[in-house]
Amino acid sequence: MKRLALGLSVALANLFAAGTSLAQESPPTAEDPAAVDGPADEEVAAEEPPMEAGDADDMGDVDLTDLTGLLDQPQATGSQPAKKRTAAGAPRKGWEDIVVVPRKAFLKKLRVEFAPFAGITLNDPLIRHYSFGGDVNFYITDVLSIGAEGQYFIKELSERESLTGLQYYLVPTLNKLKYHYAFCFGYVPGYGKFGLFNKWIVHWDLNFALGIGMIRTEIIPRAFGDRSFTNNNITGHLGLGVRLFVLDWLTLGITFRDYMYKDVFEFKGRDGLSPEERNNVALVKQRSQDSQSQFVQNIMMFFSVGLYVPPSFTYKTPR
Repeated sequence: MKRLALGLSVALANLFAAGTSLAQESPPTAEDPAAVDGPADEEVAAEEPPMEAGDADDMGDVDLTDLTGLLDQPQATGSQPAKKRTAAGAPRKGWEDIVVVPRKAFLKKLRVEFAPFAGITLNDPLIRHYSFGGDVNFYITDVLSIGAEGQYFIKELSERESLTGLQYYLVPTLNKLKYHYAFCFGYVPGYGKFGLFNKWIVHWDLNFALGIGMIRTEIIPRAFGDRSFTNNNITGHLGLGVRLFVLDWLTLGITFRDYMYKDVFEFKGRDGLSPEERNNVALVKQRSQDSQSQFVQNIMMFFSVGLYVPPSFTYKTPR
């Protein structure tokens, strides 16, 4: 504070001396422009002692509120105001450059999806089926699609099927699946994203499917050497799945579907028929339809890879 007081005293003394000398001089005239710009101010500025680095610590009581307005005003060069710049020197973005709700990362409208898949049955403990096939879907909008699916089945008898025969001395009545095809309607009720390992953002959607088609089944005869017969059953199915968007043309998906139909199994009295009747497929099938028709639900899980054509998309609406 002593240095500040001393500096202010010297400055006031210089100002007082300059004012006294100016008062004794005659006022400047218009013919003498040099007198208007007289050197009084330059001399005062020259005589004022410069501030040292230590003086900044003694200026804690100085009110700088009047300077805030000057700091916020843009410095102009000529007639154009200068842009505000950040600490890194780049122009500061305005509110119009901040996007609160970003665009969807993947668009499906007017695109065709080819989705090969592999699946497995989940709810039959005696026989298991592996499925290989694919879906073809055309997206009318980004959430509505129509398409078709087809699949081929490979059966596998479980260990429990053989243990049932050994324990109860009975042969289970089973049918194996051959193939299936259907026409489908798809709807996307939800869309979202999540962070993966705090590094990547993965976009996904929830898809619902409703379809109707035909499934072909074949009985597994209980007696070795008996002839089998097949059934063509009208089938409806419901599906619910999740799809992850990897690239503009590539997705990964997992889907659960419930296939519902009325199937015909081998009737239980076939062992009591004569050899000719046992090999009469039409007779055996007719009696099976009369006594062994049952409603069946096959719940399956599928893993699929989606390939989209065209492989890219364009946004047609403003941001």
